[in-house]
Amino acid sequence: MTLFVVIAVLAVLGAVAVLAALEHRTWLTRREARRRETANRLRPSALALIDGEDPQVPTLSGPDTLVFADLLVHYSRGLRGEADDRISGYFESTGAVDRELRHLHGVRERSRVEAAFGLGDLGSSRAVPELVRALDDRSADVRAAATRSLGRLGATTAVQQVIAASVALRVPRAVAGAALLEIGPQAVPSLLELLGHEDPHFRADAAELIGLLGAANDADALPSRLRDGSPEVRAATAAALGRLGSGTARDELVATLQDRVPYVRASAARALGQIGGRTATAALLEVARHDEFDPASEAARALARIDPALVLRAAEEPDSGPHLLEAADRLRL
Repeated sequence: MTLFVVIAVLAVLGAVAVLAALEHRTWLTRREARRRETANRLRPSALALIDGEDPQVPTLSGPDTLVFADLLVHYSRGLRGEADDRISGYFESTGAVDRELRHLHGVRERSRVEAAFGLGDLGSSRAVPELVRALDDRSADVRAAATRSLGRLGATTAVQQVIAASVALRVPRAVAGAALLEIGPQAVPSLLELLGHEDPHFRADAAELIGLLGAANDADALPSRLRDGSPEVRAATAAALGRLGSGTARDELVATLQDRVPYVRASAARALGQIGGRTATAALLEVARHDEFDPASEAARALARIDPALVLRAAEEPDSGPHLLEAADRLRL
C-alpha cells in the first residue's frame, strides 16, 4: 500500500512538472511573439533615425524601450560614420550611456561585464576613458569586454593601453589584436610611435600591426627595426615589410638572411618571396641549399614564387637539398 502511494505521488508530481514546463514554454513563446510584434512596429522609426530623417519616435516605456534599443544596437554593429553618430546621439540623449557607465563601476561582476560590452555598441566616445580604466578591472571578462568595445568605438587614443594590456597578459592577445584591427588604419600613427618603445614586446606588436593595417608609405619607418636588439622585433618587422610589399627594403631583407636567429632568417626569406624581384635569388638559393630547416624551407618557397624556372634547374643539381627538391615537385604538380 505504501509503495502504491509513493508511485501515485510521484506520478502526480511528474504531471505537475510537465504542465509547469509546458506553461513556461507557452509563456516564452508568447513573450517572443510580443517582442517580434513590437520590433516590427518600431523598426521604421529606428531606420528613419539611422537614415537621418526626422523620425517620429513614440514615447517609449518598459519593454518597448528595450526593444528599440536592441534594434539600434543590431544596426549599429554594421555602421560607421554619420549613421553611427546618430545612434550614439540617441543613446546619449536617453541616458543609456550614463546608465551603462554607472554599471561599469558597479559591485556585481556580471553588471560590469555587460556594461563594458554594451558601451561599444552604444557608440559614444564619452565611454572611451572609462573603458580604458576598465582594462585594469579585477575581472578578466570585464577587461576583455572593455577591449572589444574600445575596438568597436575606434578608440585611437587607446592603442597603447590595449597593447599594454596584452603584453601584461591582462587581456588575451587574440582579443587585443581583434580590437586593434577593428580600429583599423587610424591606429597606424600610434603604432609608428610605439616602434621606439623601450619594451621589445611593444615594438614587435607595433611592427606586426603596421604590416596588417599600414599602407606602402608606412613601410619607410620599418627597415631600421631589422637591426633591433630583439629577434622578435626583427622577425615581426621582416613580416610587416613583406606584407606591405616594400621593394625599397629588399637589400636590408637580403642582409637579414644572415641573422643569427633562424626564425628571423625564415621571416626575411618569406618577406622576400612576397616582395619579389630577382636581385634576391642568389642569397635565397644559398639559404635554401644550406640553412636550417625553417629558413631553408621558406627560402625555397620564396624562390618558387620569384623564379620558378630557377628552382626547377637548381633541383637538378647535386647539392640542391631537400627543400629545393620539394619546391620543384610542387611546381610540377
